Amino acid sequence: MALPVLPAKYYLTHFHEFLEFIEQHYLPVLEPTQVDFITKFKSLSENAQCVYVRMVNRKGVLFAQGEFVKYNEIADQTSAFAELRSHHFVTHVTNKHKLDLIEFYSKKETHLWLKKCNIAFNKSDTSEKLREIGLANIAVLDISQLQDLDQLMVQGYQDELSYLLFLFFGTLQTSLSLYTLRDLGVRQKSQFKEKFKPRYQDLTIAKAEYKLLKLLNELDDSNLDQALEFCQSLYINKNSTHQLKSELLLELANRFESAQPQKAILALKDAKNHPARQNLAKLYYKLDQKEDCKSVLESIIDQPLNDEEILFAEDYLERKFNKKKMGYLTQALRSAEEISLSEAYLKSPEAGVKDYYAKKGITATFTENYLWCGLFGLFFWSEIFENEQTALHNQFERSPADLVGEDFYLNHKEQIENKILLLKDGKKAEMAILKTVAENHGKLNDIFQWHPTLAHLVLNFLKATKDKDVAYILRMMCQNFARYHSGYPDLMIEAENGIQFVEVKAEGDALRAKQLSKLRLLKEAGFEVGVLRVNWVTDPNQVYVVVDIETTGGSAAFHKITEIGAVKMQNGKVIDEFQTLINPGRAIPKYITAITHITNEMVADAPKFSDIADNFFEFTQGAIFVAHNVRFDYGFIQKEFARLETSFVRPQMCTVQGMRKHYPGLHSYSLKNLCVNFNISLEQHHRAMFDAKAAAELLKLIHLKKSPEITQAAPEGIVQDSVVDRHFFE
Repeated sequence: MALPVLPAKYYLTHFHEFLEFIEQHYLPVLEPTQVDFITKFKSLSENAQCVYVRMVNRKGVLFAQGEFVKYNEIADQTSAFAELRSHHFVTHVTNKHKLDLIEFYSKKETHLWLKKCNIAFNKSDTSEKLREIGLANIAVLDISQLQDLDQLMVQGYQDELSYLLFLFFGTLQTSLSLYTLRDLGVRQKSQFKEKFKPRYQDLTIAKAEYKLLKLLNELDDSNLDQALEFCQSLYINKNSTHQLKSELLLELANRFESAQPQKAILALKDAKNHPARQNLAKLYYKLDQKEDCKSVLESIIDQPLNDEEILFAEDYLERKFNKKKMGYLTQALRSAEEISLSEAYLKSPEAGVKDYYAKKGITATFTENYLWCGLFGLFFWSEIFENEQTALHNQFERSPADLVGEDFYLNHKEQIENKILLLKDGKKAEMAILKTVAENHGKLNDIFQWHPTLAHLVLNFLKATKDKDVAYILRMMCQNFARYHSGYPDLMIEAENGIQFVEVKAEGDALRAKQLSKLRLLKEAGFEVGVLRVNWVTDPNQVYVVVDIETTGGSAAFHKITEIGAVKMQNGKVIDEFQTLINPGRAIPKYITAITHITNEMVADAPKFSDIADNFFEFTQGAIFVAHNVRFDYGFIQKEFARLETSFVRPQMCTVQGMRKHYPGLHSYSLKNLCVNFNISLEQHHRAMFDAKAAAELLKLIHLKKSPEITQAAPEGIVQDSVVDRHFFE
């Protein structure tokens, strides 16, 4: 579907809409300098306003006058620039803008500047290297050596505008792109409220949170002490302020830890959010202050902030002070049941587990966080979105601000507890959920995504869990949604003895504390839970398609394929091949031709990707997609199919990762060097079929290590009565 065409000055309309909203909602938290900015902007001519807003929506603070020539809707740019300068909306470049100039200049311009300042560099240096040289010699760089300074300008009123954007979005934003996405139909505005409450009504709180965000965003070695002093002087009893302050203190502790550990300790003691005490205990132990470490761990166990924190404390205390060798996470993973799956499920082990269950006559559903967030959102819809106390701060927000921290439960405690009582009567709970679906289906929100099966999933789940304490989990979600909305197990199993939940972990996957804490939460509510480990086996009948592509450049979003080479393998033998040049519909850069030797003339009469798409789709059907650095090749192929509005999904395997795992310690894992190392023929590197055949030989080497004796026996795995480890959580 074609996007609508926006009017020439749409961005200016958006800016005026934004300023009008600020004036309507935030005058009590504006200082004179911000009011002055709004007043002066409104007094500018429309031409000058257009130029300034174009700057606002561009990256950076430095601009060349020539950049604005392409904007035809700006009638008189010369007078616009003069007007902007006279009102300080743009200023001249000075020595304080050296850092901005280093980022702004092209490689050629940086070369010239460094040369004029007698700073040594190599002509072959990359742009990034030149920036490093410039930063290292910042004191020597002299802007008087620049000839084009009169053509450069610096955007003015940056702090004033940044503060206004912060009030609107609650974060540090640099543009109003959401307005554009709204007008294009890409981003829908809020469907819950027509009137919005201001995010801040107290100037002190607004300024404090803005400064906390600015410090977090601009933290470096020069302002660490200033940031710590500000945090220690800040006493505001507001949840969002505490969150930001703790976030900054955690980052400060991380920066201070190596060189100034005592300051890191001060920061962690002042931070009130997880994982502050966890990090403090670790730091004490690292500094050999073991009694202090033990004291922190015991205080966590006495009054834990959450499950993750107490899991850590119990585990750390056992391992560090009671000489237990294995932590809870490792223990849970090692004690889990195991099954073996074909490599066809490499990128989707959950799907493999579902299929395995299906063969056993057991229904498994991929639910993860979707089930619980869907149940929470449908059940408490009116409390979340329709209550008079619900606060949305602008048309782009899809969930209320009080879902952060404990405010939601405190603000709606009576309504929440009355709603939870409905769970005792299955019919009343079902009617409440169906009412929400009937009245609100399709309304976009940040709690869950609507799906045709959502109501069915939630209602069936509630019917099957009459003896389980679902209310316990929902109440925890109400008390701290940010903490309890994620980390739930991958699969819901409908077994003979009731609903079970299983976290699936493939080879190499780690079990995170958040996931373990949710398993404990579900266990406390009465559910059977556990971890299931997946081991990969090589099926002798599995088909692999080893692919290599050549392209016009490195980004799938901006470049196209020029050649595809692929070999189909089974039982270690090549059973089919696919090779073709592709007309990319654009010129091949000279440097690419120098690498691949594929010229524009060679692809002029070649088929387009759309011409060969069906054949390639069929060629790879049912096979594992293999490539050397598979993300590159698979990403380009998938993007080409996406341009044809076709979904291309295949299990993937990477020969780079496979060779690193099974043949560790090599100097290089590039295709060329691996071929030299293992005496593999590579007749013409960077031509698709030659590279694909070489990668196919690497696949054989990987299989040689993984499955030296491939058997025909079907893999065995899940035990019949239960797939969960019941003992770990007893």
